[in-house]
Amino acid sequence: MTRKNRAKLLVAALFTLGLVTFFFGNTPATRRVHAYAEGPPAGVTGAPGEITCATSGCHSGAPNTGPGQFKIDAPKVYQPGATYQITVSHTTGEGTRRRWGFQLTVLTANRAKAGDIQRVNNLVQILNDDGPGFNRQYIEHTINGTFAGTSGGGSWTFNWVAPSTDVGPVTFYAAGNEANNDGTNSGDEIYTATVISDPAGPAVQPEITSVSAGKKHLFVMGSHFDNGAVILLNGKPVNTTNDEEAPDSLLDGLKVIKKGKIQPGEEVVIQVQNASGLMSAAFPYRRPED
Repeated sequence: MTRKNRAKLLVAALFTLGLVTFFFGNTPATRRVHAYAEGPPAGVTGAPGEITCATSGCHSGAPNTGPGQFKIDAPKVYQPGATYQITVSHTTGEGTRRRWGFQLTVLTANRAKAGDIQRVNNLVQILNDDGPGFNRQYIEHTINGTFAGTSGGGSWTFNWVAPSTDVGPVTFYAAGNEANNDGTNSGDEIYTATVISDPAGPAVQPEITSVSAGKKHLFVMGSHFDNGAVILLNGKPVNTTNDEEAPDSLLDGLKVIKKGKIQPGEEVVIQVQNASGLMSAAFPYRRPED
């Protein structure tokens, strides 16, 4: 199908059947006009330049007025090129909600596609080069992903690969439907949600403030230790873990003492190397005599 025909299809569909029909429609009329019978057409997330069912005229009520909750779990900060797991979910105690749907897109402040969305199961599908300007990417439910007949809520998980460079803040836009599963577009509840993710700041050099030896392990205290930071002993890495209670300020060099890598009275040079590659200044350490 050409982009021009898809654009005509979207306009006709939104103003004749209403958005919820596209979210869950499975009638002959829906199948005749909508090529994506198992999900809505692109461009209904409520993002800039888009609409939702509540604003298209097919529902009289405003979005987000029902008792349910609709949210996006996404990182508040992104590292360029990193992959993140994203979850979109509905929850409600309203027993009449028996079917679920969503659509999501990620945009820069300039309304351009941000990063790349990747599906991980058959509960979701991707729409590429679509929506306003045919340059956005969307992810939405499939027929299997509507969880027909299920009460309490529904959720979808997928991956998002952040832009390869710092493009400034990006926004996740999503719209969702908590439907009553009666086969019509009446009585359904539309929700919207957004999450802003800022680029990570410049990497900070780790700093060592003190070192101590336990019975088995070597403990390195300091600041700006990344998850996955490694202790270097005379320039050589040792098996390292971040402390559970203070992961950014305390590292455990596992069994360094037990294995005799630092003898009593021996002086060594300790450094910490973060996952970013940044390394702390050399920190001289002499193990006390027993």
